[in-house]
Amino acid sequence: MSRRVLYLDCAGGAAGDMVLCALTEAADCAPLIEALPETLGFADVTIAWPPGRTGGFAARRLRVGFAPESHPRHRNLAEVEAVIDGAGLSEPVSLMAKNVFRTLAGAEGEVHGVSAEAVHFHEVGAVDAIVDVVGACLALDQLAVDEIVCSSLPMGSGTVDCAHGTMPLPAPAVAAMLPGVPVHPAGVVGETVTPTGAALVTTFAHRFGAMPAMTVETVGIGAGTAERPGLPNVLRAFVGETAGTAEIGETDHVVVECNVDDLDPRVLPVVLDRLLASGALDASITPIVMKKGRPGHLLTALAPTAALETVVEVLLRETTSLGCRSYPVTKHHLGRRMATVDTPWGPVAVKLALAGEKILRRVPEFEACAALARKTGVPVRDILAAAGGMVEED
Repeated sequence: MSRRVLYLDCAGGAAGDMVLCALTEAADCAPLIEALPETLGFADVTIAWPPGRTGGFAARRLRVGFAPESHPRHRNLAEVEAVIDGAGLSEPVSLMAKNVFRTLAGAEGEVHGVSAEAVHFHEVGAVDAIVDVVGACLALDQLAVDEIVCSSLPMGSGTVDCAHGTMPLPAPAVAAMLPGVPVHPAGVVGETVTPTGAALVTTFAHRFGAMPAMTVETVGIGAGTAERPGLPNVLRAFVGETAGTAEIGETDHVVVECNVDDLDPRVLPVVLDRLLASGALDASITPIVMKKGRPGHLLTALAPTAALETVVEVLLRETTSLGCRSYPVTKHHLGRRMATVDTPWGPVAVKLALAGEKILRRVPEFEACAALARKTGVPVRDILAAAGGMVEED
């Protein structure tokens, strides 16, 4: 059975307005987005689509107009969720939008050493950020896709000025959302991936990688505001149907590994974390016996081909090894789809493992369960058990 797929090609980066514009054009739902300010209770806010052209691309641009003095300077997570809850959105759209802001709050909390609930959003709590997130979720709902795949993210260099001062790029909140996400240097100075953009693509995407085999139906192009010579500042949304009926997918990856026998074992967990942050999909350590009977460790990372260079760099920089080896492999995998379940203590995201359309397993997202456990005081094992036993698909 064919499946409907969305591929996000983040050629120039990812920002909230770029994601919203690309999805709006792909779904052909501009009137729905134009009515969003009234839906959100922002009576003075206007939506406009000024003509855009960047790097030779004619692309949709977004302009959100409002008087800053008429709105709070910042909002916390509860206040943003109250705006979303009061908008009368469908449950899937509302939950998805709140999940995006929870991702943002978790990243900001990690950076500043506070809980997600204590975070005060500045730029990302502003009216235009709320419009970007909720609008992107509305447009995505209109597309009704079964799977979302996202490209590697291009990273600019330099610094950015924000509410907390001048920050290195990628911005700390963006960096906190990157573990497990493949990235590559964009070759430009400036912010290519914003916190809102990172939260949207990491929340939406079921996986990262190359464009899947599909018959393309429509393409939406969203443009950012910055102009960067040599890099079209666009994000493209490709929507189409997969042709195959196979229940198990195949993807080309690389395995990168090295042997070490003289590395302080206390360093090993840090190496694993940095391998995952560099784009590896999985990383492991295996005890081995090396030459002359020396005990050692085999460090292994599975990564998309696009992340090979950064994974190799981590192994050579963070370990005592003078070299490493890599070889191509084929990853065989079940289909995946995110869903949301309501537990007695609140909603929890779960990952569905699929063979075709058949659900083989329901796996609650542990971090979501742990956050709910901290919030409610309920043992995390009870939330895991409740979330694993029920499912309402988005």
